[in-house]
Amino acid sequence: MFRNLFNRSDMDLITIKSINNYQSDWGGNGVVFYIKNGKALLSNKYGYLENDALATLVYGDTPLIKFHGDGPYFCPTCEKLVAAGYGLNMSDQQVISQMRDILNQKFISLEQSLENLKPLLGLMPTGYYALVDTELCPTNGNGEFFWKLNNIPTYNKASCPIYGGDGLWSTGIPYYILPTQPPSHYNPQQAEFYRKNDGYRAIAYHLDGYLCALLDGHHKAVAAALDKKKVKALVIIPAGSAWEANKKQKTKGGISINGITLSEDELLTPITEVMRLWKTNRLKKEDTIKYLTLKNNDFDENYNWPQEILEAEKSFPDVLTVARIEWAGGISDERLNRILKNEETLSDKDGLNISMALYHLRSPRFKEMAFYFCRNYFFVTVWNKIYELVANGKDEDVENFFVDYLIQDDKDHPDIKRIVDNYLMQK
Repeated sequence: MFRNLFNRSDMDLITIKSINNYQSDWGGNGVVFYIKNGKALLSNKYGYLENDALATLVYGDTPLIKFHGDGPYFCPTCEKLVAAGYGLNMSDQQVISQMRDILNQKFISLEQSLENLKPLLGLMPTGYYALVDTELCPTNGNGEFFWKLNNIPTYNKASCPIYGGDGLWSTGIPYYILPTQPPSHYNPQQAEFYRKNDGYRAIAYHLDGYLCALLDGHHKAVAAALDKKKVKALVIIPAGSAWEANKKQKTKGGISINGITLSEDELLTPITEVMRLWKTNRLKKEDTIKYLTLKNNDFDENYNWPQEILEAEKSFPDVLTVARIEWAGGISDERLNRILKNEETLSDKDGLNISMALYHLRSPRFKEMAFYFCRNYFFVTVWNKIYELVANGKDEDVENFFVDYLIQDDKDHPDIKRIVDNYLMQK
């Protein structure tokens, strides 16, 4: 079947270069590659109506996830309305469903995965992509278990970069997942298998902001949720922008794959060809209307998820926290030591961002730095948020710190006193 779909002299996959975790904002090591003569069965599509706009990942003729614009256009830095698609199982294209053995091979290396996934990657349009080995939260970006997505378009903060004030924007990275299968496909036994066998990877496609569509691995993601950890995943990231050379400014043309730039010298095709192919992703008006109206009622059923699965919602950071971790910058011991010696000037927001990063990354230096910020009046405007983080620790150091606060309380911060009192009453 695959030989018929991908003639050896037809579709080809060409590796361009490897990118390590420190060179990108992808969240893991990646490989940049070019698909020649892709089948375009799995692709991003865009459509516009007078009072609506749609971006969707389409498989064959089936929308898998729907991003609605707020009005007749898309603002790249605005929250999108996100809704479930029609479901992979509803497509008349059964190629992906026949790839289970390919998609469920144990992970060996990124390079081996790229080779193994050729039949899947060849379903995408001709163009430039990256395949990244990373970990994704089994939540949907709105603080909910990922498989609770339904047909009601809902604003999702993770659908775009986050604004931090003073011209600061976060970098949207693959971080959260959205389902492409309805919850009626859930099999508890399959999830339990992956809890005991974690050498596999889910397969996801990066859409926009921090959101990815889960092409394969719904049960792997549930297994991760049950264990309150991220799911290991291979994420496909398509090129998102391109620009031509500017002779006056003596700049070269190139493309960007979520922040990683390929100059025109590294490309295998002209920039004009890249741009031309993107234009084919525009939907006709009648197709836009059809995709907007297609609904799979299975997504609207009130599936009775076990409470232990839903508890996962509390174990993962929201998108603002993810942005704060990025804005914190480096949190090496060398930098933290400089801060403690007052050798680096920080804003109050810097103090909060560093505290958030240390807390959510479970750094052993969280308490030390949090205590420092909370004893320094320069950070008083963010004290309450840092105190809330500290209050999540249940040990003698935190108790002693809070007792010291009550002894020295200047009565000017009732919100902080309330946090301290609530903590000590629970002891």
